[in-house]
Amino acid sequence: MKTTSLIFRIFFISVIVLFSSCSEDDSKNDEIAICQETVVTMIVNGETQTFYAYGRGIGIRSDGYELIINVGRNVQNPLGEQDIAIYLPYKATGKNIIEQFIYSQYKDNIIFRGDFLDGELQSNVLVNTKSCFRMTFSGKLSDGNQEIVITEGKISYMYDESFSE
Repeated sequence: MKTTSLIFRIFFISVIVLFSSCSEDDSKNDEIAICQETVVTMIVNGETQTFYAYGRGIGIRSDGYELIINVGRNVQNPLGEQDIAIYLPYKATGKNIIEQFIYSQYKDNIIFRGDFLDGELQSNVLVNTKSCFRMTFSGKLSDGNQEIVITEGKISYMYDESFSE
């Protein structure tokens, strides 16, 4: 009887120690470990381009929260700007869950703007947490005059400050 009681006590103490050693800091460290340095690259109409991540936000909507990611490229020339705004459910991951992928380009006095969901867009959101976002994508969009083809698109965005929860 004493042996059973001793085994039960050891087991009980082990379980308590195990659970008390886990903390919120551990989950925070795990989350940061899946984040990668901020890098935004893609091939646009055959040209390799690097964008910069310049903003993100969360909007409230009737079915939850919406994440908005903004990336852009200014080639030191106001006649050559490109921007992308991406809208999707906050914390959602998976293939083709992007709700809007707005591409804007002002190049050589010609404006191109459209939602790649009106054309073709393949996307895979790999990470979507309070600390970072990561996805791959490719697609094609035409406005009748121009066609934009994006291949090998990658966004890895580690936020300067995590969203609060």
